[in-house]
Amino acid sequence: MAEQQFNFRLKIYYLFYFSNILKLNYILEINLLKYFTFKRAFNAVQILTSFTLSRILRKPIVWGMPLSYSVEPTNHCNLKCPECPSGLGSLTRPLGLLNPDDFKKLIDEIKETGFYVQLFFQGEPYINKKLPEMIKYAQQNNVYISISTNGHFITEKNVDYILDNAPDKLIFSMDGLDEESYQNYRVGGTFAQADAGLRALVKRKKELRKKVPFVEFQFIVMKQNEHQLDEVLIYGNEVGVDKVVFKTMQISSYENAIKFLPSNKKYRRYIVENGSFSIRKELKNHCFALWRTSVITWDGKVVPCCFDKDAEFELVIVNGRSFKDVWNSKEYNDFRSRVLGDRKSVSMCTNCTEGLKVNIFEIEQ
Repeated sequence: MAEQQFNFRLKIYYLFYFSNILKLNYILEINLLKYFTFKRAFNAVQILTSFTLSRILRKPIVWGMPLSYSVEPTNHCNLKCPECPSGLGSLTRPLGLLNPDDFKKLIDEIKETGFYVQLFFQGEPYINKKLPEMIKYAQQNNVYISISTNGHFITEKNVDYILDNAPDKLIFSMDGLDEESYQNYRVGGTFAQADAGLRALVKRKKELRKKVPFVEFQFIVMKQNEHQLDEVLIYGNEVGVDKVVFKTMQISSYENAIKFLPSNKKYRRYIVENGSFSIRKELKNHCFALWRTSVITWDGKVVPCCFDKDAEFELVIVNGRSFKDVWNSKEYNDFRSRVLGDRKSVSMCTNCTEGLKVNIFEIEQ
Protein backbone atom coordinates (compact mmCIF):
# COMPACT_ATOMS: atom_id res chain seq x y z
CA MET A 1 0.00 0.00 0.00
CA ALA A 2 2.79 2.41 0.95
CA GLU A 3 4.59 1.61 -2.31
CA GLN A 4 1.41 2.30 -4.33
CA GLN A 5 0.97 5.68 -2.59
CA PHE A 6 4.61 6.55 -3.30
CA ASN A 7 4.25 5.65 -6.99
CA PHE A 8 1.06 7.72 -7.22
CA ARG A 9 2.76 10.74 -5.65
CA LEU A 10 5.74 10.30 -7.93
CA LYS A 11 3.43 10.19 -10.93
CA ILE A 12 1.70 13.43 -9.83
CA TYR A 13 5.12 15.04 -9.31
CA TYR A 14 6.20 14.14 -12.83
CA LEU A 15 2.87 15.26 -14.29
CA PHE A 16 3.38 18.66 -12.65
CA TYR A 17 6.72 19.02 -14.42
CA PHE A 18 5.32 17.60 -17.65
CA SER A 19 2.44 20.08 -17.86
CA ASN A 20 4.32 23.17 -16.77
CA ILE A 21 7.35 22.63 -18.99
CA LEU A 22 5.21 22.22 -22.07
CA LYS A 23 2.70 24.89 -21.05
CA LEU A 24 -0.04 22.36 -21.81
CA ASN A 25 -2.39 22.89 -18.90
CA TYR A 26 -5.51 22.55 -21.05
CA ILE A 27 -7.23 19.54 -19.56
CA LEU A 28 -9.89 19.54 -22.26
CA GLU A 29 -7.26 19.48 -24.99
CA ILE A 30 -4.79 16.94 -23.70
CA ASN A 31 -5.31 14.11 -21.27
CA LEU A 32 -1.76 14.04 -19.89
CA LEU A 33 -2.38 10.73 -18.15
CA LYS A 34 -2.93 9.10 -21.54
CA TYR A 35 0.51 10.20 -22.72
CA PHE A 36 2.30 9.80 -19.42
CA THR A 37 5.21 7.39 -19.06
CA PHE A 38 7.97 7.62 -16.49
CA LYS A 39 10.51 7.76 -19.30
CA ARG A 40 8.81 10.78 -20.89
CA ALA A 41 8.42 12.48 -17.53
CA PHE A 42 12.04 11.85 -16.57
CA ASN A 43 13.09 13.24 -19.94
CA ALA A 44 11.08 16.41 -19.20
CA VAL A 45 12.85 16.83 -15.86
CA GLN A 46 16.22 16.34 -17.57
CA ILE A 47 15.43 19.03 -20.12
CA LEU A 48 14.28 21.56 -17.54
CA THR A 49 17.30 20.85 -15.32
CA SER A 50 19.86 21.08 -18.11
CA PHE A 51 18.31 24.29 -19.44
CA THR A 52 18.44 25.85 -15.98
CA LEU A 53 22.12 24.87 -15.59
CA SER A 54 22.87 26.23 -19.06
CA ARG A 55 21.42 29.62 -18.09
CA ILE A 56 23.51 29.71 -14.92
CA LEU A 57 26.79 28.48 -16.42
CA ARG A 58 26.31 30.30 -19.78
CA LYS A 59 27.20 27.20 -21.77
CA PRO A 60 24.94 24.58 -23.39
CA ILE A 61 24.24 21.48 -21.32
CA VAL A 62 21.67 19.22 -22.89
CA TRP A 63 20.27 16.19 -21.10
CA GLY A 64 17.37 14.39 -22.70
CA MET A 65 15.52 14.86 -25.97
CA PRO A 66 12.92 17.37 -27.20
CA LEU A 67 9.54 17.21 -25.53
CA SER A 68 7.76 18.36 -28.68
CA TYR A 69 8.42 18.68 -32.39
CA SER A 70 7.18 20.72 -35.34
CA VAL A 71 7.28 18.71 -38.54
CA GLU A 72 6.42 20.24 -41.91
CA PRO A 73 4.12 18.14 -44.16
CA THR A 74 4.62 20.64 -46.99
CA ASN A 75 5.63 24.24 -47.61
CA HIS A 76 3.14 24.61 -50.46
CA CYS A 77 0.12 26.81 -49.72
CA ASN A 78 -3.11 27.67 -51.51
CA LEU A 79 -3.30 31.19 -50.01
CA LYS A 80 -1.08 34.27 -50.32
CA CYS A 81 -1.13 35.85 -46.88
CA PRO A 82 1.00 39.05 -46.84
CA GLU A 83 3.14 38.01 -43.85
CA CYS A 84 3.63 34.39 -44.92
CA PRO A 85 6.71 33.61 -47.06
CA SER A 86 5.18 30.33 -48.14
CA GLY A 87 2.03 31.84 -49.63
CA LEU A 88 3.90 34.79 -51.07
CA GLY A 89 6.38 32.51 -52.83
CA SER A 90 9.33 34.24 -51.17
CA LEU A 91 10.85 31.10 -49.67
CA THR A 92 14.26 30.42 -51.17
CA ARG A 93 14.28 26.79 -50.04
CA PRO A 94 12.73 24.13 -52.31
CA LEU A 95 9.01 23.36 -52.24
CA GLY A 96 7.92 19.81 -51.63
CA LEU A 97 6.03 17.18 -49.64
CA LEU A 98 7.12 15.22 -46.59
CA ASN A 99 7.69 11.53 -47.28
CA PRO A 100 5.60 9.44 -44.83
CA ASP A 101 8.47 6.97 -44.40
CA ASP A 102 10.71 9.78 -43.13
CA PHE A 103 8.00 10.85 -40.70
CA LYS A 104 7.49 7.29 -39.43
CA LYS A 105 11.22 6.89 -38.88
CA LEU A 106 11.24 10.05 -36.78
CA ILE A 107 8.24 8.87 -34.71
CA ASP A 108 9.98 5.55 -34.08
CA GLU A 109 13.00 7.43 -32.75
CA ILE A 110 11.28 10.00 -30.56
CA LYS A 111 8.16 8.26 -29.23
CA GLU A 112 9.72 7.17 -25.92
CA THR A 113 10.73 10.68 -24.86
CA GLY A 114 8.51 13.06 -26.85
CA PHE A 115 4.73 12.97 -27.04
CA TYR A 116 3.59 16.12 -28.88
CA VAL A 117 4.01 16.81 -32.60
CA GLN A 118 2.76 19.88 -34.42
CA LEU A 119 2.30 18.49 -37.90
CA PHE A 120 2.62 21.92 -39.50
CA PHE A 121 5.22 24.63 -40.03
CA GLN A 122 5.02 26.52 -43.32
CA GLY A 123 2.37 25.71 -45.91
CA GLU A 124 -1.10 24.14 -45.69
CA PRO A 125 -0.82 20.61 -44.23
CA TYR A 126 -3.81 19.15 -46.08
CA ILE A 127 -2.08 19.69 -49.43
CA ASN A 128 -0.03 16.60 -48.57
CA LYS A 129 -2.34 13.69 -49.47
CA LYS A 130 -0.36 11.37 -47.18
CA LEU A 131 -1.23 13.43 -44.11
CA PRO A 132 -3.86 10.96 -42.79
CA GLU A 133 -1.31 8.14 -42.94
CA MET A 134 1.14 10.16 -40.86
CA ILE A 135 -1.51 11.18 -38.33
CA LYS A 136 -2.57 7.58 -37.79
CA TYR A 137 0.97 6.31 -37.40
CA ALA A 138 1.81 8.89 -34.73
CA GLN A 139 -1.39 8.21 -32.82
CA GLN A 140 -0.77 4.47 -32.93
CA ASN A 141 2.48 5.22 -31.13
CA ASN A 142 0.73 7.33 -28.48
CA VAL A 143 1.95 10.65 -29.87
CA TYR A 144 -0.39 13.64 -29.78
CA ILE A 145 -0.88 15.39 -33.14
CA SER A 146 -1.87 19.01 -33.66
CA ILE A 147 -2.56 20.54 -37.09
CA SER A 148 -3.26 24.12 -38.15
CA THR A 149 -5.29 24.65 -41.33
CA ASN A 150 -6.93 27.44 -43.30
CA GLY A 151 -9.89 25.09 -43.77
CA HIS A 152 -10.16 25.25 -47.55
CA PHE A 153 -9.50 21.54 -48.02
CA ILE A 154 -12.30 20.44 -45.67
CA THR A 155 -15.71 20.10 -47.30
CA GLU A 156 -19.02 18.33 -46.75
CA LYS A 157 -17.90 15.70 -49.28
CA ASN A 158 -14.69 14.70 -47.50
CA VAL A 159 -15.52 15.53 -43.88
CA ASP A 160 -16.10 11.89 -42.91
CA TYR A 161 -12.67 10.98 -44.26
CA ILE A 162 -11.12 13.92 -42.39
CA LEU A 163 -12.78 12.78 -39.15
CA ASP A 164 -11.79 9.14 -39.66
CA ASN A 165 -8.20 10.35 -39.83
CA ALA A 166 -8.46 13.31 -37.48
CA PRO A 167 -5.57 14.79 -35.55
CA ASP A 168 -6.01 15.18 -31.81
CA LYS A 169 -6.25 18.93 -32.23
CA LEU A 170 -7.27 20.93 -35.30
CA ILE A 171 -6.69 24.69 -35.38
CA PHE A 172 -8.81 26.68 -37.83
CA SER A 173 -7.07 29.97 -38.66
CA MET A 174 -9.61 32.39 -40.15
CA ASP A 175 -8.91 36.01 -39.04
CA GLY A 176 -12.16 37.52 -40.31
CA LEU A 177 -15.94 37.05 -40.11
CA ASP A 178 -16.90 38.51 -43.48
CA GLU A 179 -15.37 38.52 -46.94
CA GLU A 180 -13.84 41.98 -46.62
CA SER A 181 -11.98 41.40 -43.35
CA TYR A 182 -11.10 37.81 -44.25
CA GLN A 183 -9.74 38.44 -47.74
CA ASN A 184 -7.82 41.52 -46.63
CA TYR A 185 -5.26 39.10 -45.18
CA ARG A 186 -6.21 35.58 -46.31
CA VAL A 187 -5.59 36.48 -49.93
CA GLY A 188 -6.83 33.87 -52.41
CA GLY A 189 -9.33 32.35 -50.01
CA THR A 190 -12.92 33.12 -49.05
CA PHE A 191 -14.65 33.33 -45.71
CA ALA A 192 -17.57 31.38 -47.18
CA GLN A 193 -15.38 28.39 -48.00
CA ALA A 194 -13.53 28.37 -44.68
CA ASP A 195 -16.77 28.85 -42.75
CA ALA A 196 -18.48 26.00 -44.63
CA GLY A 197 -15.55 23.66 -43.91
CA LEU A 198 -15.52 24.48 -40.21
CA ARG A 199 -19.29 24.13 -39.82
CA ALA A 200 -19.32 20.82 -41.73
CA LEU A 201 -16.55 19.40 -39.55
CA VAL A 202 -18.06 20.43 -36.19
CA LYS A 203 -21.58 19.35 -37.18
CA ARG A 204 -20.46 15.93 -38.39
CA LYS A 205 -18.16 15.42 -35.40
CA LYS A 206 -21.16 15.90 -33.10
CA GLU A 207 -23.37 13.64 -35.19
CA LEU A 208 -20.79 10.86 -35.00
CA ARG A 209 -20.11 11.60 -31.31
CA LYS A 210 -16.39 11.73 -31.90
CA LYS A 211 -14.06 13.10 -29.23
CA VAL A 212 -11.39 14.28 -31.65
CA PRO A 213 -10.33 16.56 -33.06
CA PHE A 214 -10.37 19.22 -30.36
CA VAL A 215 -11.35 22.18 -32.54
CA GLU A 216 -9.72 25.54 -31.88
CA PHE A 217 -10.84 28.67 -33.71
CA GLN A 218 -7.82 30.97 -34.01
CA PHE A 219 -8.22 34.64 -34.78
CA ILE A 220 -5.20 36.89 -35.35
CA VAL A 221 -6.20 40.40 -34.31
CA MET A 222 -5.45 43.03 -36.97
CA LYS A 223 -6.56 46.53 -37.90
CA GLN A 224 -9.29 45.27 -40.24
CA ASN A 225 -10.85 42.84 -37.76
CA GLU A 226 -10.25 44.22 -34.23
CA HIS A 227 -13.86 45.43 -34.12
CA GLN A 228 -15.11 41.84 -34.49
CA LEU A 229 -13.87 40.32 -31.22
CA ASP A 230 -17.28 40.13 -29.55
CA GLU A 231 -18.76 38.71 -32.74
CA VAL A 232 -16.03 36.05 -32.83
CA LEU A 233 -17.07 34.75 -29.42
CA ILE A 234 -20.69 34.57 -30.56
CA TYR A 235 -19.61 32.86 -33.79
CA GLY A 236 -17.49 30.30 -31.95
CA ASN A 237 -20.36 29.44 -29.64
CA GLU A 238 -22.84 29.20 -32.51
CA VAL A 239 -20.64 26.95 -34.64
CA GLY A 240 -19.71 24.82 -31.63
CA VAL A 241 -15.92 24.97 -31.58
CA ASP A 242 -14.14 23.80 -28.42
CA LYS A 243 -12.02 26.89 -27.96
CA VAL A 244 -11.55 30.42 -29.29
CA VAL A 245 -8.08 31.97 -29.25
CA PHE A 246 -7.19 35.58 -30.09
CA LYS A 247 -3.56 36.05 -31.06
CA THR A 248 -1.33 39.03 -31.68
CA MET A 249 0.09 39.40 -35.17
CA GLN A 250 3.68 38.87 -36.27
CA ILE A 251 5.00 41.36 -38.81
CA SER A 252 8.31 41.64 -40.65
CA SER A 253 8.30 45.22 -41.94
CA TYR A 254 7.36 48.71 -40.81
CA GLU A 255 5.04 49.03 -43.82
CA ASN A 256 3.06 45.97 -42.72
CA ALA A 257 3.08 47.21 -39.14
CA ILE A 258 1.27 50.36 -40.28
CA LYS A 259 -1.05 48.41 -42.57
CA PHE A 260 -2.04 45.51 -40.33
CA LEU A 261 -1.37 46.11 -36.63
CA PRO A 262 -4.51 46.92 -34.66
CA SER A 263 -5.16 50.44 -33.44
CA ASN A 264 -5.65 49.16 -29.89
CA LYS A 265 -2.08 48.78 -28.62
CA LYS A 266 -2.97 46.12 -26.07
CA TYR A 267 -3.56 43.78 -29.03
CA ARG A 268 0.01 44.26 -30.32
CA ARG A 269 3.24 42.45 -29.50
CA TYR A 270 5.26 45.39 -30.89
CA ILE A 271 6.22 48.97 -30.10
CA VAL A 272 5.93 51.02 -33.31
CA GLU A 273 7.59 54.42 -33.37
CA ASN A 274 9.98 56.62 -35.33
CA GLY A 275 9.65 54.61 -38.53
CA SER A 276 10.57 51.28 -36.92
CA PHE A 277 9.13 48.48 -34.80
CA SER A 278 10.47 46.28 -32.02
CA ILE A 279 9.18 43.40 -29.94
CA ARG A 280 7.59 44.50 -26.68
CA LYS A 281 9.92 42.71 -24.28
CA GLU A 282 13.51 42.57 -23.13
CA LEU A 283 15.55 40.10 -25.16
CA LYS A 284 17.42 37.89 -22.68
CA ASN A 285 20.36 35.64 -23.51
CA HIS A 286 18.57 32.33 -23.29
CA CYS A 287 15.79 30.48 -25.12
CA PHE A 288 13.95 27.46 -23.76
CA ALA A 289 12.80 26.53 -27.28
CA LEU A 290 16.33 25.28 -28.05
CA TRP A 291 15.90 22.68 -25.30
CA ARG A 292 12.24 21.74 -25.35
CA THR A 293 11.43 21.50 -29.07
CA SER A 294 12.82 21.06 -32.57
CA VAL A 295 11.59 22.03 -36.03
CA ILE A 296 12.06 19.85 -39.11
CA THR A 297 11.25 20.88 -42.68
CA TRP A 298 9.66 18.55 -45.22
CA ASP A 299 13.08 17.66 -46.67
CA GLY A 300 14.82 16.98 -43.35
CA LYS A 301 16.42 20.32 -42.53
CA VAL A 302 16.55 20.91 -38.79
CA VAL A 303 16.14 24.57 -37.84
CA PRO A 304 16.32 26.20 -34.39
CA CYS A 305 12.67 27.20 -34.11
CA CYS A 306 9.47 28.15 -35.93
CA PHE A 307 10.74 31.69 -36.58
CA ASP A 308 13.29 30.34 -39.05
CA LYS A 309 10.76 29.99 -41.84
CA ASP A 310 13.24 29.92 -44.71
CA ALA A 311 15.80 27.70 -42.92
CA GLU A 312 18.28 30.57 -42.90
CA PHE A 313 19.83 29.18 -39.72
CA GLU A 314 19.73 25.54 -40.82
CA LEU A 315 21.62 23.44 -38.29
CA VAL A 316 21.72 19.94 -39.73
CA ILE A 317 20.07 17.86 -42.43
CA VAL A 318 18.76 14.59 -40.95
CA ASN A 319 19.53 12.58 -44.11
CA GLY A 320 19.63 9.18 -42.38
CA ARG A 321 21.21 10.38 -39.13
CA SER A 322 19.55 9.47 -35.85
CA PHE A 323 17.73 12.41 -34.35
CA LYS A 324 19.60 11.95 -31.08
CA ASP A 325 22.79 12.50 -33.04
CA VAL A 326 21.33 15.65 -34.59
CA TRP A 327 20.04 17.00 -31.25
CA ASN A 328 23.46 16.67 -29.63
CA SER A 329 25.46 17.77 -32.66
CA LYS A 330 28.18 20.41 -32.60
CA GLU A 331 26.08 22.60 -34.91
CA TYR A 332 23.11 22.57 -32.53
CA ASN A 333 25.26 23.31 -29.48
CA ASP A 334 27.15 26.06 -31.29
CA PHE A 335 23.82 27.78 -31.96
CA ARG A 336 22.75 27.33 -28.33
CA SER A 337 26.08 28.87 -27.27
CA ARG A 338 25.49 31.83 -29.54
CA VAL A 339 22.06 32.49 -28.02
CA LEU A 340 23.39 32.10 -24.47
CA GLY A 341 26.17 34.56 -25.28
CA ASP A 342 24.50 37.22 -27.41
CA ARG A 343 20.97 36.48 -28.54
CA LYS A 344 20.63 39.87 -30.23
CA SER A 345 23.29 38.81 -32.72
CA VAL A 346 20.78 36.33 -34.20
CA SER A 347 18.52 38.41 -36.45
CA MET A 348 15.42 36.23 -36.18
CA CYS A 349 15.59 36.36 -32.36
CA THR A 350 14.83 40.08 -32.41
CA ASN A 351 11.31 39.24 -33.66
CA CYS A 352 10.83 36.24 -31.38
CA THR A 353 8.00 35.72 -28.87
CA GLU A 354 9.62 32.98 -26.76
CA GLY A 355 8.67 33.91 -23.22
CA LEU A 356 6.16 36.52 -24.43
CA LYS A 357 2.41 35.98 -24.19
CA VAL A 358 1.11 36.03 -27.79
CA ASN A 359 -2.43 34.86 -27.05
CA ILE A 360 -4.45 37.92 -25.99
CA PHE A 361 -6.97 35.64 -24.34
CA GLU A 362 -8.47 32.19 -24.76
CA ILE A 363 -12.04 31.07 -24.23
CA GLU A 364 -13.09 27.47 -23.67
CA GLN A 365 -16.49 27.12 -25.33
